Amino acid sequence: MEKALKQQAGRIEALCAPQDHDSANRGFEIEIAKLKTEIASLKANRPRGPPFDAPVLISLNEVCSLTSLSRTAINRWRSLGLFPAAVPLGDKRVAFVKGEVEQWICDRITGRDRSNADLEQETSPAV
Repeated sequence: MEKALKQQAGRIEALCAPQDHDSANRGFEIEIAKLKTEIASLKANRPRGPPFDAPVLISLNEVCSLTSLSRTAINRWRSLGLFPAAVPLGDKRVAFVKGEVEQWICDRITGRDRSNADLEQETSPAV
């Protein structure tokens, strides 16, 4: 970025050198057109949204929707340390890391599958 700024400064200095008024105006118009093109290119190529590995925060309402639990149940599980911790955003606002909530859901499913497998082993006849 610094290199680009130095190049722009060099262009502007060249345009400000003593010359006739009409050619200076044409030079500035051409330079402005080039800058507009460069800006459009930079805008088109800039990343949209958070970086790829940035954690995504979701609201308590979204957590309720993902887990199908009530706000009260989630807060109870949080107080017992059985649910991912909230990220404080302000005096009365919290959010949750979406990946942590999704991992919690996956852990619950894995626990269910393990319990079902254990039950099947207990009830199957010995050979």
